[in-house]
Amino acid sequence: MKKSTVFRTATSAALCLTLTTGAVMPKEALAWDWLSAGLAVFQVGAQYAYLNKQVNYLDNKGRDDYMGQIKDKYGVNSDPTANAMLARIMTRLSDAVALTDDSIVKKPYNYFVNNDKSFNAFCTLGHNMSVNIGAFTKLNYNEDELAFVIAHEMGHGQKNHPAAGVKKALPLSLLSALYASQNPNNASVIGATLVNAVGTAKLVTKPMESQADNLAFEYATRAGYNVGGGAALWQHILEQNGSKSSGFAEIFNDHPSSISRRDNYSKKITQWSGNNVKVNAETGQITVAGKPFYTPAKTSTMSPQEQAFFIAGNLSAVYHNGSQHEAVWTNSENTLLVGEQPIMSFDGVADSGSVETRLRDILSNSKPAKAVSASDKTTVKETNKKENRKLSADDAQKTINSDKKIAKADESAKSETGPMTMRQKVEAYYAGQK
Repeated sequence: MKKSTVFRTATSAALCLTLTTGAVMPKEALAWDWLSAGLAVFQVGAQYAYLNKQVNYLDNKGRDDYMGQIKDKYGVNSDPTANAMLARIMTRLSDAVALTDDSIVKKPYNYFVNNDKSFNAFCTLGHNMSVNIGAFTKLNYNEDELAFVIAHEMGHGQKNHPAAGVKKALPLSLLSALYASQNPNNASVIGATLVNAVGTAKLVTKPMESQADNLAFEYATRAGYNVGGGAALWQHILEQNGSKSSGFAEIFNDHPSSISRRDNYSKKITQWSGNNVKVNAETGQITVAGKPFYTPAKTSTMSPQEQAFFIAGNLSAVYHNGSQHEAVWTNSENTLLVGEQPIMSFDGVADSGSVETRLRDILSNSKPAKAVSASDKTTVKETNKKENRKLSADDAQKTINSDKKIAKADESAKSETGPMTMRQKVEAYYAGQK
């Protein structure tokens, strides 16, 4: 309870008693009530100040110790494929985040694959992150989809959602007991308590989830992952869970639904393409420049809809990069391309020649267009700002300026030395601290 709330409650109670017809409070009783209210305000305020101190410790200097507690609870999984994929995703996403938010250089993420077989991942205090082995298996080790899951968790971390959630979730009774004991090891007690809450919906709210989804799109696409990965991810979860609530969907059942998340990401594919590429979520049909292009056939691992979002993501990149008038061709690996942009594999596709011809006709008959401008590239980011009212003015400015920083980074990449990797940035930071 906030200090202001306690004070208002005590004041209201006193006024109600005073204004009751015929009720006159004795001076001694009135003085005693005000003193009690004042003590309550002071006590609760002191307790929350104490909590802030302990949370700050776990979020910064004590974050490695806290990570040890998390590993002890969940166990560290040694699957080489999952660990290699997680390291690759974290490196790419961290580099992407660092382009617009250098706080990640000062506090890079700790991460590991844990033994839990359910579909989940979490980011808690101290930029400590873990992905369940169940997330890898449920998504068939699809790196683009997993990148969106992990980018979502990084969105929470970059916006300090875990710290805000902790203060909401920690029981007041426990906080009072810890404050009363004044034990210097209470940070460990708080950490152990929070370990039982990580990976659940207890620490996040619906606005936090929506903000993290929007940031995930920015981070993942900036890192070079398929634009359609987010929509494909939630399409996969919808199909896996059916009408049942389980795993990730159950954890967030009071948050944005799987359908709303899929549709949100599907709209972003269309926005990214300048409104040229769309997917019918019911049938999986892809339209390009307003004309029907292709409806994938079901495979042993993917539905038509899930495939469609990936293909649409690649087509969206064609328009976003202004390469829609480059050659449409099929390479020796049986992959359809537009210029150098891969679109889809023709393995198992009946009459692939007609699919190639259809795309060539659609693109050749569309109006010539310039490469997507820097202002056009911010369309999705601007939409994210409108959808997410929790973004601060400073956050919004960072989003608007992100393309300028990305362009600068791209220019740097043309030099002999190239841009610094995330690992080099971290090493440079710590070298500067010595």
